[in-house]
Amino acid sequence: MNYKKNNFLYRLKYRLSILSALIFVIMLNQSAILYAGDLQAKEYFLKSAFLYNFARLVDWPSNTFKTSMSPIRLCFIGNDSFDNALQAIQNKKANSRPLIIKRNIAVSEIPHCQILFINQSEEDNLYNILDISAQYPILTVSDLADFAHKSGHIHFFVKKNNTLSLEVNLDAIKQANLQISSRILSLAKIVKSTEDFRP
Repeated sequence: MNYKKNNFLYRLKYRLSILSALIFVIMLNQSAILYAGDLQAKEYFLKSAFLYNFARLVDWPSNTFKTSMSPIRLCFIGNDSFDNALQAIQNKKANSRPLIIKRNIAVSEIPHCQILFINQSEEDNLYNILDISAQYPILTVSDLADFAHKSGHIHFFVKKNNTLSLEVNLDAIKQANLQISSRILSLAKIVKSTEDFRP
């Protein structure tokens, strides 16, 4: 009886968490509509919504966090273009963990991140950043061209019809000992690393 009750409560909590996330994304999309005249602002509001959901829908190894309440650190390296778009996810929780946003971090701070967004200003230093990140269970994300083909994990890109899309390098994600939800994969194109890009 207790098992059935606990199982029911677990499924109810799980469904409510999904519902709250969907409502949150819808709210962000509504906010983005206010910026319909500025496609870049709308684009970065949507990217911030995706980043929040990556924090929810990616699993890190159990030894990544010291305690059950240790935060998930969402880091940005280089000069980002998010401006105020990150305010909507500041101080949110992802799977009961506080989400801490760190902007314009130094390379030496990379090991302390769980999600790393690599800004376009870091294109010349990309492979150095990826080599350091690959030593830790860090989800790497960027809107740099061909990012996922260069062994990055998730690539944001905008289609000709101005819709935001994803490319995911699933092999690279697995090599980082990360597990990614099928909900993300269902929205993405799966690609592989291409050695031709490596200098």
